[in-house]
Amino acid sequence: VRKATHKYGIEIPTSVADAYRIDRDNGNTFWTDAIRKEMGNVGIAFKILEDGESLPPGFTKSSGHMVFDVKMDFTRKARWVKDGHRTPDPETSSYAGVVSRESIRIMLTYAALLGVDVMAADIRNAYLQAPTSEKHFIICGEEFGLESVGKRAIITRALYGGKAAGRDFWHHLRSCMAHLGFTSSQADPDVWMRESVRKDGSAYYEY
Repeated sequence: VRKATHKYGIEIPTSVADAYRIDRDNGNTFWTDAIRKEMGNVGIAFKILEDGESLPPGFTKSSGHMVFDVKMDFTRKARWVKDGHRTPDPETSSYAGVVSRESIRIMLTYAALLGVDVMAADIRNAYLQAPTSEKHFIICGEEFGLESVGKRAIITRALYGGKAAGRDFWHHLRSCMAHLGFTSSQADPDVWMRESVRKDGSAYYEY
């Protein structure tokens, strides 16, 4: 099986230790900085236990690893991913809906006809916003810092790679939309709408 070792002429690490080795060889901290940035973002998903602190009942051991990439502007990217393929399948459905392209086309047409502003946003590290329904813990690696290596950490948020992460985020997002006063469309459950009023007092629906 062919395995890419470089991208845009830049060597891709195979592990955290390999990333540190590449930085030492190149005399820079590009991969180290990418790892620190990712762990700073994903740190909220873990509750690190102190030595002697017991695990809550029902938690089982899992694992994770770093995925490395190079962006088109040569920025190094690191992503901590849970090894969901090594965990048992959820006992309940892990379905997570996605808005259809047809719905997007209808919404854009609606906006053009009524002169409604179109806005887009990116939820960075989206899954981390949602609490996880899975009960797993990991053993911290060197990416967590020397003071945490070897300690157990409970996973408290949905993580990329988790088998139920998509469903957990989907449910969390639905609760947030309902809190904001939006109602799920009957035609497409992932299209949300609520009544609103323009500056001139005319009513319309925002989606």
